[in-house]
Amino acid sequence: MEQSFAKWRRKGLLLGSIGISRIGDFVYLIAINVLILNMTGSPAAVAGLWIIAPAASLLTKFWAGSLVDRYNQRQIMIITDLIRTVFVAALPLLPELWMIYACLMINSMASSIFQPASMTYIVRLVPAAERKQFNAFQGLTTSGAFLVGPAIAGVLLIYMKPDIAIYINAASFLISAFLLSLLPKLPIEVQEGEAAGQRITYRMIAADWSGVMKFSRSNAYVIFVYSLFHFILLLGMALDSQEVVFIRSTLKMSELEYGLIVSLTGAGSVAGAFLNSILAKWIPVKHMLGGGMLLVSAGYLIFSISNSFVWAAAGFILLGFFSSFSNTGLATFYQNNVPAAMMGRVTSIFGLMVSLLQIAAIITFGVIAELVSLRYVYFTVSIVLVLLSLLLWLISLQHSRGGYFDEDKSQIRL
Repeated sequence: MEQSFAKWRRKGLLLGSIGISRIGDFVYLIAINVLILNMTGSPAAVAGLWIIAPAASLLTKFWAGSLVDRYNQRQIMIITDLIRTVFVAALPLLPELWMIYACLMINSMASSIFQPASMTYIVRLVPAAERKQFNAFQGLTTSGAFLVGPAIAGVLLIYMKPDIAIYINAASFLISAFLLSLLPKLPIEVQEGEAAGQRITYRMIAADWSGVMKFSRSNAYVIFVYSLFHFILLLGMALDSQEVVFIRSTLKMSELEYGLIVSLTGAGSVAGAFLNSILAKWIPVKHMLGGGMLLVSAGYLIFSISNSFVWAAAGFILLGFFSSFSNTGLATFYQNNVPAAMMGRVTSIFGLMVSLLQIAAIITFGVIAELVSLRYVYFTVSIVLVLLSLLLWLISLQHSRGGYFDEDKSQIRL
């Protein structure tokens, strides 16, 4: 009984740390936009904020995995939380725009290191048989943050200056670091021929890239499923980049209706995450992964053919509701089929590739949308999403690949 309580306490602390920092992220996301706009009055300066995160990802992820796999992941998470505390708290005090951008770049680089470190720590802390349930609860905390964070920011901005919201975000990172400090410091596990705490060099980074490519070749099915899932997500993100234009210009809806659709999407996401956390124990990973993504894609399709507020909202509620199911399926599949000793490298290197493709996809989609009817583009891409999601589900259902979806063991080959 005592051992069971200790296990749930550890998982609760980790979920609490991640959830609190993500609520702070959403508060900060709104507050920093208002702060920059008040400071400069320039929409271009606000738009520049959206370049910082992918730029930081490109500068960080090609080497972050090498660091994560050779150093204590809990310590890395605590340090990056403290870095974000300091640099976020400094933002309202800075007089020049370039100084704010520099702080935001450091903050985003710390986030790019935190993400693979947290993924690796989760794998090592949570046993394979319990990961699906944990990932479902993590999805619930993320969805809750998506709904609660902007609401807190909205209330704060009504009664206070953006500075207060930013300080609250800094405090959330500090609380996150404190909760992480209560978790066990797990021993560092490295692959044969490697040593914990090694100094990171260019030669080591090059060797790590080669090692990830070798792992990808020997685990082609795992990488194909992971890559196909993220390619579908990229197409969805490209559609998301034009959603406000589609709603306002094509569907001729008001700003109020647009705001309602966004709110209903958030509510659908929370409802789906809540149901997912209850049903996760009984739904196989392959159905979460493939079936969940197919229903998300169906939501985009319904939105693309909608001609009223009701149908547009229905499409977004559907995709919001099932996004937690698909994300839980992918996270569990990935954690059970990538070794913890090199998960940081695999996560970071493929994350770098995804960031490059994301930038290219958004730019390409924006250009095409200027040349062709936006509804036609939305509909065509949505059909592609549905077909790719169906393919993802079908390859997940292959009987010969069943071992990859076993929730108690994996098919890892180094």
